[in-house]
Amino acid sequence: MNAYSWEQIQQTGLPEMPEIGKMQIRAATGPMRMEFHPEMIEFLLLYSGCKRMWVEGKRYDMQGGDLLIIFPGENHGAEDVIQNRSALCYFLMAVPTAMKKFCMLEENERAFLWQQLCSLPSRMFKLPIPARREMERLFNSVGDTSPLSAAVTRLRLTDFLFQVLEARSPDKPQLPEDISSVIRYIRDCHNEMPDVPQMAALVNLSESRFKQKFKQATGIPPAEFMIREKISQSKLLLRDTERTITSIAMELGFSSSQHFSVLFKRYVGESPVQYRKTMDSYDNTF
Repeated sequence: MNAYSWEQIQQTGLPEMPEIGKMQIRAATGPMRMEFHPEMIEFLLLYSGCKRMWVEGKRYDMQGGDLLIIFPGENHGAEDVIQNRSALCYFLMAVPTAMKKFCMLEENERAFLWQQLCSLPSRMFKLPIPARREMERLFNSVGDTSPLSAAVTRLRLTDFLFQVLEARSPDKPQLPEDISSVIRYIRDCHNEMPDVPQMAALVNLSESRFKQKFKQATGIPPAEFMIREKISQSKLLLRDTERTITSIAMELGFSSSQHFSVLFKRYVGESPVQYRKTMDSYDNTF
């Protein structure tokens, strides 16, 4: 089965926003080719998971809930990394000042909007939940066939842009203390695999509330976050020690070496044995 699942790609027919789409990556797969859009801005929202992107030579490590803005002509992609499990939504938008009727705004309004977008203190930041919902509504309105669908889409696009400008902040928000304490607990549990009930009990939250709060704070569900942490720890052990796969799996709390190998390949794109050989080959080139 293809690791990529395009839920929907739509050509909207609107000159303001000609293309919008969603993508889900179910398992680690090949790198993302570099591309650029000469006359379009791209807004890329990572719903969940982790994603590394390069824009004009600068690296951006995204987590669920992050919005990345890519300006016209900027080369972007990730040719040097495996694409990990993730879900995202994106759309392409024309430069407001390049259109006389961009979302029915007056000339001075279009100029001010473009100036504000260009002066954002950071091109990547955590998008507040209301703005994420507005992007979802924007996506849904494109598929509407009613006579007023284009007008509704333009209104939602304008509202989304206003919310982006209000949310702009170069500072990464601090994690809530209870979520931080759970993350420390996960990183310190070297020989066990704590489940969600254990993590929720640690901070006196119900399971449903804990899962909701954890994902809002980190962009990743707690169970997936724990697996990613374990995989990261295992990569260090595979690279820096000669311990067996089974020994590493047991130390990190996996139920078996087979279970560890399955999850490792799902997130890394190759088995632990293949990864170790790759690292050995890389080290021997220096």
